[in-house]
Amino acid sequence: MVTVLLALSSAACYGVSNFVGPLLARREALFVVLFVSHVAALAGATVYLAFDGGALLGPEPFALAMLAGLGNAIGLIGFYKAAELGPLAVAAPIGATGATVPVVWGLANGDTLSSAQAVGMLLALGGCVLAARRSSSEITTYRDPRASALWAACSAVAFGVFLTALPAASEDGGRAWAIFDARVALLVVVVIWSGRELRALRLNRTTPVLALPGLLLLAGTLFYVVAASRGQLSLVSVLGSLFPVFTVGLSVALLGERPSRLQSAGVGAALVGVILIAL
Repeated sequence: MVTVLLALSSAACYGVSNFVGPLLARREALFVVLFVSHVAALAGATVYLAFDGGALLGPEPFALAMLAGLGNAIGLIGFYKAAELGPLAVAAPIGATGATVPVVWGLANGDTLSSAQAVGMLLALGGCVLAARRSSSEITTYRDPRASALWAACSAVAFGVFLTALPAASEDGGRAWAIFDARVALLVVVVIWSGRELRALRLNRTTPVLALPGLLLLAGTLFYVVAASRGQLSLVSVLGSLFPVFTVGLSVALLGERPSRLQSAGVGAALVGVILIAL
């Protein structure tokens, strides 16, 4: 049960971040939001490393941490590009399917599931996809929906690599260093991607607010890694992928959005799936 709660806490942090981040990106350039938020996340990872300590990672865990950071960065950039070119209603459910990568990896490396857990995983993933959907009447004209779907698919694969590689890098007591190294790799990729645009970065009194999405992602990552160390990666990754449920819930509660029947059914299916996984 503790593992389930940790994984759901990870999903909650990711979901809140995905709610706050796009809102902030409406009034700030995307590269500014990404850069500031992940500088803050790296600072948080540094503080965690200072308190937790541990030995430096060996060559293989270090390579996995770098791979996790690269996957996380590409996943974030791909997701935001998909949301820019097409409807978020399409990008979000495609991105959530990245959980299938660690599921396949976990099952291939010895994870075993009961019948109830297998059904719960299917319900959770399916419910996650439905929860992020919008009706066709809500979807207006977008710049390039096909390109959006491709960016979202790339984002899903990249996030799947991140969700698979980071727990492996964190084994044998190297959790703090793995998270720190992955954050360094992520920020390097964001800086390279932003390029000369970073010269236009100007700090003001509202800049600290931009740290929130990154700090939430860092907290979600920590919850996820701890959960993966206590339970099966295949199950933890599915629970961690339920972030669209939390994003939709915040949209309903704070923005007054009305969930469609598909969204309501998706949330219900996801909750039933969680219960079955926890059995």
